[in-house]
Amino acid sequence: MRALTLFLLFLTTGCTAGRATYYLIDADRAYQDAVEASAEEKAVYEFTMAWMYRDKAWEEWGYSDYEAAEKLSILAAEYARQAEKVAIYGAEERELIDELEVVPDQIEAAPEGSDEIPDYLDDEEGY
Repeated sequence: MRALTLFLLFLTTGCTAGRATYYLIDADRAYQDAVEASAEEKAVYEFTMAWMYRDKAWEEWGYSDYEAAEKLSILAAEYARQAEKVAIYGAEERELIDELEVVPDQIEAAPEGSDEIPDYLDDEEGY
């Protein structure tokens, strides 16, 4: 009976070390999901933030600073989930943006000796 009472007391008060460990494991699972989705290549920022927060959380956990480890683990899990989403759903949009930043070769130059001003340059400012 005494053991049951202690166990219930443990569950209701929420042991800080137990919560921190739970969130660390959750962050590790989310990180592994991001790795499997190739987030290290497709969502570099989010993946790096997840990696750094996760490593710092484990470090704080090792120093028995469970409150900081819990907060850092939650942030790591959030960034890892964002990285996974970007890697799965957002990679096509990012590739499209990268392609749009390249100047296309289809822009035709004005013929040599031509005094015509292209329409996009012909404005009132005298370009």
